[in-house]
Amino acid sequence: MSIIEERTFSTDGFTNDDVIMYAYLCSNADKKDDPIDRAIVNAMEKSSASADGWTQTEIIGFNPSVKRVVAFAKDQSTGNVVTIAKGLPAKIIDTSAGAEDDGELQWAVAQAVDKKFVERVHAEDKALSSSGYKTIAIAICQGNARKCTRPCATVSLSADNFAFLAGELGDSAVWNFAGLLPMLDPPRHDTPATIESLNHANINVKMITGDHANVGKETARLIGMGTNIYPGETMREAPAEQKNKMIFDADGFAAVLPSDKREIVMTLRNHYGLVTGMTGDGVNDAPALSAAQVGIAVEGATDAANNAADLILTEPGLSPIYGAVLESRRIFSRIKSYVIYRVAASLILVLSLSIIMFVKGCAVDSTFIIILALLNDISMIPVAYDTADATTKPQLPRARALVYQSVFYGFTHAALTLAFFFGMNFAALPNSVDLAMCFGTGYGETQGFVWFHLLLVTELAIFSVRAPGFFLFSIPSLYLVASVGLTVIAGALMVTLIPSFGLHGDNLGYIFAFNAVTLVVVDLLKIQFRKMIGEEPGDIIVGDELIEPKPKTEAQKTTEKALRNVVAMDAKLDPEDRERVVQVRKRQGSILAAFFDVTGEEMATNTGFIRQGGLHASLVGGQPVGDVPRTKRSRQTSSPY
Repeated sequence: MSIIEERTFSTDGFTNDDVIMYAYLCSNADKKDDPIDRAIVNAMEKSSASADGWTQTEIIGFNPSVKRVVAFAKDQSTGNVVTIAKGLPAKIIDTSAGAEDDGELQWAVAQAVDKKFVERVHAEDKALSSSGYKTIAIAICQGNARKCTRPCATVSLSADNFAFLAGELGDSAVWNFAGLLPMLDPPRHDTPATIESLNHANINVKMITGDHANVGKETARLIGMGTNIYPGETMREAPAEQKNKMIFDADGFAAVLPSDKREIVMTLRNHYGLVTGMTGDGVNDAPALSAAQVGIAVEGATDAANNAADLILTEPGLSPIYGAVLESRRIFSRIKSYVIYRVAASLILVLSLSIIMFVKGCAVDSTFIIILALLNDISMIPVAYDTADATTKPQLPRARALVYQSVFYGFTHAALTLAFFFGMNFAALPNSVDLAMCFGTGYGETQGFVWFHLLLVTELAIFSVRAPGFFLFSIPSLYLVASVGLTVIAGALMVTLIPSFGLHGDNLGYIFAFNAVTLVVVDLLKIQFRKMIGEEPGDIIVGDELIEPKPKTEAQKTTEKALRNVVAMDAKLDPEDRERVVQVRKRQGSILAAFFDVTGEEMATNTGFIRQGGLHASLVGGQPVGDVPRTKRSRQTSSPY
């Protein structure tokens, strides 16, 4: 952020250097983490303005509800005292503008009675803000405004009576508007690409800023967002239902209070049931950060923001958020795939073995069933390191959908397996198997046939389950391919080399050929089945690179936002899933108690990470739960997406 000195606006009786000097005297030079004060100090050092002989004696710091700073300075050579105000132009002209506040000092500048003057200031402010400048207004009061018995006095202005001194109006504090200080805070070079990338992942981005609405609109235009920005006052005055719709439809809000930020988050989260994240860096952002499912403190944020946040960015800019979204979706994809696969594999084994045993009396030796299960478990360890795909549609842990998909894979593969067994049983092929002859000398090949087929079908099923689309378009990790391949080779060697099996090569070929066809057929059916139950994943997001934005009209932005809203409303959990949280209770002497160092209270969470001795949720996209207090020891959150 920097001051653009040549665009500084000063009123009659003041110069641009005066405006910068008074702004400097109303700043805290030691507050290095305040971008506005830092920019003013830098501008003072570069300008010809001088504050020699002046000493700041007291400062009333910035309060987001009053939107101004007041300082007292003394000229050491003359002993004169001046009171300086710096802040939002409307609040500097008249502190009662917008809404009454609890600021210690209240006033209206002397020029406030001159409508032409006020219109001129507003026009200049609008022109600057429309060009993307943030504006800071400066007003001064000759004398200590706090010691005056009357808070302010206004007088009519004319060209010859502009200069006012406190003594001329007795014990009244007379405030004069000095000018506007334009500040340029251009967006980072990667911000437009970050916004475009998040939009591509079907995440709507809204701007919530304390700046003027014109500044918000210009900034939104520069970063590729829509420019449907409402003033915070408009939102506050709207009826409840109209306010909710405004919050949902808007691209952002300007001139907001900290309470407005929290209300926006809570409306999106609780009224619309949307997964909501919030970024911020200041103390006034902390309430909204704590209200969001995912509070994100940006690099250089205050301690209050860091403590209220779930994620703390250690690099400048917002681009790490996109990486976090992709990685969390990949993590959840791995978890979801394994859950579906594990249940489906069990169904395949139980259904297939049970039916051939009850129908044909063919029971595979229990020792080999244990070996099959052990091989399958070992071969699936690399799933944790699989190259999962992030998709454009958020994936949710809908319990019923998980069960439906597991049942689909289990029953479909079991049905095809039984068709294969009974087909081979009745086929007049060389060395064909006989399911009625599973025991006795010379009939071990039937058991080997059944055993190896079940091993192969359960091993190959993971490639279909893990892929959001057709399995050939989703490349698994080399570790998973190698693990499955080695397991299949080991199984093939067992059934061909162990004398009690003695499976012929042609039967081995039939099993491989049938499973190759089955994998393709089931995978194609999977795509249609997922669409039928509303679990289509969307397009695969290729790579981690940010997507560079293309020029778009406002109409195109509105249309794309409407499509994202459809996806967002579709990506909500059912009420029964919404209420599911994992309960972690502290028990006397339990491992969890020792590990997490909790102190007796109950914590409810899903997936978390250790921070400051407590358990906090870390994945983006949880489903909304009630507005509950957050502490370092206790927090309720929702399922990851």
